[in-house]
This record gives sequence, C-alpha cells and structure tokens, in this order.
Amino acid sequence: MKNTVVLLFCLMYGLYHAQLNSDFSTISRIDSEISRADELAKTNPAQSIKLYNTLYQSSKKIGYKKGILESITMLMARYYDAGNHKQVIDLSEEAEKLAHEVKDTAKLANIYRLRASSYTELGFNDESIREFKKALKISGNIKSNDKKHYLQSLIYTGICGYSAHINAPLDSVIHYQKKAFESAKAISNDKDFISKKYHLLALCCVNLGMTSVASGRIKDAENYFHKALEISQNKSYAIPRNLNITILNEYAWLYYDQKKYDQAVQYAGQAEQFEKIISLPYLRRDIYEVSFKSYVELGEKEESKKYMNLYTRLNDSLVNEEKKTINSPVKQIMHEQGQAYTWNLWKILMFFVVCIIILVVSGLFFWKKNQKKLHDRYDAVIKKLKAAEPRPEENIKSEISAEKSINITDETVKTILNKLEKFEKSQKFIKKDLSLTSLANDLNTNTRYLSEIIKQYKQNSYNNYINGLRINYITNKLYENPIYREYKVSYLAEACGFSSREVFAVIFKKETGVSPSYFISNLKKDSLESTL
Repeated sequence: MKNTVVLLFCLMYGLYHAQLNSDFSTISRIDSEISRADELAKTNPAQSIKLYNTLYQSSKKIGYKKGILESITMLMARYYDAGNHKQVIDLSEEAEKLAHEVKDTAKLANIYRLRASSYTELGFNDESIREFKKALKISGNIKSNDKKHYLQSLIYTGICGYSAHINAPLDSVIHYQKKAFESAKAISNDKDFISKKYHLLALCCVNLGMTSVASGRIKDAENYFHKALEISQNKSYAIPRNLNITILNEYAWLYYDQKKYDQAVQYAGQAEQFEKIISLPYLRRDIYEVSFKSYVELGEKEESKKYMNLYTRLNDSLVNEEKKTINSPVKQIMHEQGQAYTWNLWKILMFFVVCIIILVVSGLFFWKKNQKKLHDRYDAVIKKLKAAEPRPEENIKSEISAEKSINITDETVKTILNKLEKFEKSQKFIKKDLSLTSLANDLNTNTRYLSEIIKQYKQNSYNNYINGLRINYITNKLYENPIYREYKVSYLAEACGFSSREVFAVIFKKETGVSPSYFISNLKKDSLESTL
C-alpha cells in the first residue's frame, strides 16, 4: 500500500512538471526551444512564428528578458519575410527598449535594420534611411567581429533595397551590394556562423546577379546565379528554402528575357514546387507571372490560361492587402523613444478652448483664402482647356534616358512610345477592364517593359498615367459639351472608365485640384454670365 502511494505521488509530480514544461516555464526550456524555433524557421516559417509567439508569452510570464528579446527579434525577422511590415514596426518599439536595457548592441542594430527595411517596403523613405544609418553606426560597436560583419552585410543589403526603391543610380546600388559581399566574406568559418555566412554570400550573389541583368551583363548574371544556387543547395550550410526559390525564380526571368522560354518554364516549375512547401505569396506571384508569359510565347494556351488565372487572383489579393497596410495608421506608431506626454482634464479643456477661439477668429479668413485657391485651380484648368495644351505626360522625350532599371533597346522604346501615342488618341483608356497586362498585350510587349517606359517617359506610374488620361478626357467633355454638366457624377465616372463615383471624385481632385461638383458648378456659372 505504501509503495502504491509513493508511486502515485511520483506520477502526479511528473505530470505537474510535464505540464509546466509544455508551457516553457523554465529558462533552460525556453532557451532550448528558441534554438529549435531557429531551425524550424528554415523549413516551416509559419510554424516557427507560432512557436516564437508562445516563447515570447512564456518569457514574459517569468520575466525572462533575454527570452523576450530573442523571441521578439526573431518574430520581427519572420514577419518581415512574410511581408507583414506593420507588425515588424509594432514589435520594434518594445524590442528596442529591451535591447537598451540589457545592453545588447547586436540585437539593437538588427532591430533598427528590420525596422528600416519595413519602412522601405511601406514607402516611408526618410524614416527608412534614418534607421539604416542608426543600425550601421551601432553595428560598429559590436565586439564580436563575426557578429559585426554579419549584421553589416545585412544592413548594406537593406540599403541596396532602399536605393533601388528610390530609383538611385545603378552604380550606387552595386556599390552597396559589393560592400555587403565583402562584409559577408569577412565572416569566419566558425561553426556558429558558417551557415549565416554562406546564406549571406548566396544572397549577395543573387543581388549582384539581378543588377548584372539590369546592366545587360547576362553572362555575369548567370555566373552569380550559379554560385548562389550551388551554395543554397549545399546541405552543409542549411540555407533557408526561400532563398533557393528566389534564385530559381530569378533564373526563370533571366531566361524569359533571353527568349529561352523552355528553360524559363523549367526553372519556374522548380521554384513553384519548392514554394508549395513553405508558402511565400509574393514570390509565388512572380513565379506565376513568368510561367504565364513563357507559356504564351511557347503557344501553350491551356497552361498560359491556367497561370494567368492564378497570377490574376493572387495579384488582386496581394494588392488589396497592400492597400490595407498602406492605409493603416503606420505614422501613428513612429514616435521618439522614451517620449511620454499625458494630458490631464484641465489641459485638455484649455486646449479645446484655445482651439475654438482660434477657429472662430480665423475661420472666415481661411475659408475665403481656400475659396480663392479653389477658384485659382479652376481657372488654371480652364486656361489649359482653352489653350488646348498637351498634358505633361503626353510629351514624348526625344532623348533616351541613360538610366533604366531594366535593359531595353532604343528601338523597342521608340516602338512602344509610338504605340502609346496611338493608344492615347484612340481613347481606349476609358475601358473599365483596362489593366497593365491587357494594355501590354494590346501593344505586343510585356508588363515589365511597359511599366518601365511609362515611368521613364511619362513620368508616372501606370495607374496615374491612365487616370490622368481619363480625367483629361472628361474635363474636355464637360468644357466643350454643356449636356455633360447635367449628368450625375456617377455617370461621368462611368463615362471615362472609373469603377466607382468615389474613386473618380478622388482622382479628379488630385488631377485638377478641385472636386467634380465644384468644377461643374463654376462651368455653369461662367456659361450663365457669358449669356447675360
């Protein structure tokens, strides 16, 4: 009987501690699970994010700062890879405070780097380069040479992305790519850093290969991609699968641009198979696009239709998600470290009293000033219509720009510009279902070339270019034909190709400086005055 009681007690004690361990409630357990999560991230990023979140919560429960900092910085890295840039910025504030508290210089530099890269993706260029500079400065204080070179290589790679994002000269991008490559080579072959070193070397080769493509150095590009693929497929280095997929995708685009469509399809197919294992939507979209275009060139209708549908659905989904991210209040989370400002009831009341007084005193003045500005903008539009001046984006440059992000021959540029001129005169831009892909097909070119030429020679993105043509078309109709002034705004929106009244109103104001209703009411007023 006594032995039975002892056995039951031991069993209950073991179950109790097993339950504690399943919650990672000890420092040693958390440390071991962090190592496991690092390995899991290479093969299953989605599962690693779940595990990091669990470790983050468990570390918070027991007040383990090192565990919190480790899990939160790794979460930032995984969220960045997944394209969730707002989440990276949300987490960075807490991570930065912890890194300062525990005086971890390497972690602090990495936090600034990840935040900078996320700002780049969200389009906040000033904030991005500011954070990169902070990361580079902090990295110089890291005592471990391997950690220093590793982080500096990552930071320079991030600055390359920023430089490309702001359309910096290609030489500038290559300069930072080479600095990233040199920093990666300087890392020793220590067992703790060898995988990281070769991961970076492969990444640098991919980036150098891409700039070689942009510079028209195809042989160099093939050599760089070959080196990157060799490293990524070497099991000794345990390189994350997403880099292998990236390399295969770049190979596919390289061969597509060279009109070697069979090889493009082959590499895209390999990339697609690997991508199914770890799910990377942005890379998948690229893979679908090159597959669709290659199959079109090969004349395989069923396959091209299949991949066109896959690309269209995925692209629409990603664009919608990007809009949600861009429109989210990202600016609200960017505030200075340590700044805390609390309003009490008296200060809030005083603030509102002062605001009301200022609004009452200055309201009339600003209203009149605003009305004058609106009328000046209206007059500017009318003067342009009277003079029948061409819109700035309609002027084709006579000289070919020396800087292009992709390699396009002068003859191709001239051909596409001539076709665009005919397209503008044909007024086909008022079609609702017009897209970059459909226009590229109509002009017998590809979306990459068309998008680049519109950016270089029309000084606009594709969407802004089409929207400008549509607004110019409808303002001419309103000015020349009084009957249009009697139509509802929703009809006018439909008449010039917009899908909704709201979008039309926003774009109209952006292009002319005034709302559609203001423009129409002033046209009617001017018409009435001219008849008196």
